[in-house]
Amino acid sequence: MNNIKTFLIQTIDNIVTHDFSFTLIEAIKYHNWYENKKVYDYILQETIQLPLDEDYKPYKEDLENIVPIGSVEFVLKYLNKYYNINNIKPINIPQQLMKPEYLKRWIIERATDTNIINTGETPIFVKDNTKIKGWTNIVEHNRGYPPGEYLISEYVEIDSEWRVFVFNNRLVGLQNYSGDFTMFPDVGLIKKMIIDFNYSSAYTLDIGINDKGTFVIELHDFFSCGLYGFSDYKVLPLMFINTWNKLIGG
Repeated sequence: MNNIKTFLIQTIDNIVTHDFSFTLIEAIKYHNWYENKKVYDYILQETIQLPLDEDYKPYKEDLENIVPIGSVEFVLKYLNKYYNINNIKPINIPQQLMKPEYLKRWIIERATDTNIINTGETPIFVKDNTKIKGWTNIVEHNRGYPPGEYLISEYVEIDSEWRVFVFNNRLVGLQNYSGDFTMFPDVGLIKKMIIDFNYSSAYTLDIGINDKGTFVIELHDFFSCGLYGFSDYKVLPLMFINTWNKLIGG
């Protein structure tokens, strides 16, 4: 295999189905056109199996140039098969952002009771703190949820939701994905969050707006994340590569 970074892009029934995959393909074409040479390559594939002979065991240098792109399940299967990594812990809301000016609601960062009941009068939002795609739900009064470690939040109304794209600790994109797109978030506050988090890898920061102002919803490492129109071709491939290196410990 060559030394060019090659994106192994998931298809379903031979169709590219994720917005980030479609946009990445266009970004790859842009880079190859702009540089007038092959800067990146991509392979469309239904499975995580590397495009090698069946009896060929991939060498480390082969794996170093492959970046899987697809659903969370697709990426996790690849990590398990080729790197023996079984889980990626979600960021959710990091300790650096556990400040009233960023939260604007009460939060329990690590709830670990084994038989938890919502004894309050209002619903609470419960999200698994240990694995991506773990148990997540809105829990009503006098209802319980499975044993585990959770981030628990006061349930609040959200009038507008935005996804912030961050690379090299720099705001590179901001897209509305739900609610009133005319309600614009406090960009100054978002930049303060980015500075306080000071994260070395690419990520997304989901932001809500209601009558209390702009607040953090949750954060995600930059893989398997909807783009909602974000299409900065210059940085998009680098963001995927940057996150992949972080996931495999590079």
